[in-house]
Amino acid sequence: MTDEGDANRNDEAWAMEMLHRLHRGTQEAHERRDALAAAVDEIADGFTKLGLKPWATGRKSPAREDMKAPDVLLGDRAEPAAKILRYESAVNILSAADQLRGFAVLLRAETSLMGAVSVARGIFEACLWATAVIDPTITTDERLKRALTRRLARLSAGVRLKDMLGDGATDADHVIDNDGHIDDAHGTNRDPAQDIADIVIYAKDRGWPVKKGRRASEITPLSIDWLSENLERRIGIEGYAWTSGSSMAHGEHAADTASWVELSQDLGTAPAWLIQLWSTGAWAGPRLFLATLANYTGRTSLRREYPRFEELFWNGGGKR
Repeated sequence: MTDEGDANRNDEAWAMEMLHRLHRGTQEAHERRDALAAAVDEIADGFTKLGLKPWATGRKSPAREDMKAPDVLLGDRAEPAAKILRYESAVNILSAADQLRGFAVLLRAETSLMGAVSVARGIFEACLWATAVIDPTITTDERLKRALTRRLARLSAGVRLKDMLGDGATDADHVIDNDGHIDDAHGTNRDPAQDIADIVIYAKDRGWPVKKGRRASEITPLSIDWLSENLERRIGIEGYAWTSGSSMAHGEHAADTASWVELSQDLGTAPAWLIQLWSTGAWAGPRLFLATLANYTGRTSLRREYPRFEELFWNGGGKR
């Protein structure tokens, strides 16, 4: 027979074992979280290098063919077509890098589910724009139409911002070029309205129809919805990452996430595994961009960093 003392000891042992398992599970979850956040930081660093450094290109790659294209005549200056494509892609590559770092911070903090989901959606969007202008399945001219359309949108956004802020606004539309100097060819110390006019004139001289959009003129129609369904190297999750997977960014909350959002107000936490589950754009965007970049340049980038990131993202974050 087991006396009362033995029962109490058994209860204590069971309770201690359960506490030990909970502590071990929490520790392992934190280790997975920290490993994923470190891998995200690595991808961000890799994207920064891809945004600032020249790309290695294969001899017969589409990127090398773009280098042979005639210069684009914009007003009183000529700009190589390959440079335009590279720049407009790099603007979004660097945006994705910045947002990836923010995503890593939110993963480690585990305090904001909606913040992480919104940043993941931004990562996906930036990667999609970066991918669109180097799509190797279309011609150099088609890539150039996309790049100039994106530049028109960027320049028009700068004009709108300056109009809203007034004459005291500072033009921050520049990046650092490969030599570490300010690149003055794409907006800094230039008149964006004149640059817009120069692009429109160039397009019309080429016989490309220019449509006046609600926010900016367009040489070719572009949208995230269309691109997520039509770009090369897509595997089907891209549309999910932009719509269903990121619908919370539109204020449409699934039942389980609504419960967690409510509960998190009391707990003050948003577990990393839940962030991963609803942040597929943070994985789908880099995957699509790197796959397309490899086909465009004929060279694979981030060979070590990306497989590690992908493995850790799906370790505890759900299944593909």
